[in-house]
Amino acid sequence: MRFLLLLTVLFMMVAPACKKNRQTDFPNVRVEQYVYLNNPSNYDLATPGGWTYHEGGYRGIIVVRRFINGTQDDFAAFDRACPIHYSDECSQLIVTDDNIFGECQCNNEKYLLFDGSPSDGAQQSLIQYRTDYRDGVVYISN
Repeated sequence: MRFLLLLTVLFMMVAPACKKNRQTDFPNVRVEQYVYLNNPSNYDLATPGGWTYHEGGYRGIIVVRRFINGTQDDFAAFDRACPIHYSDECSQLIVTDDNIFGECQCNNEKYLLFDGSPSDGAQQSLIQYRTDYRDGVVYISN
């Protein structure tokens, strides 16, 4: 019985550390955006790994076309604001030349555009919005 109690206490101490890194005081803005893939400005989304900048979100949105498990309708949308420095003027992410990372201009922290996870000095994941793809249109919302 003691072992079970000790195991329960240990689990309760370790479990919170397993949570995904997420900014809790990030501004909550309404996002409802349509991205039409037949629009010439969205040409880069025609192929997996392509991305585009869009208005919306807190500091703009980065839309990325992924390719998971053979499905071609897999998109991700991330807010362009750095999760920690979101209120600073320098916080708008830019996509790196290799098209793999979003980089915070404040302190050069990087985030993987595939899933928004932190990399190269970053501590928290990017703010991700929901995406839904239907008939050549990506709907982005929160």
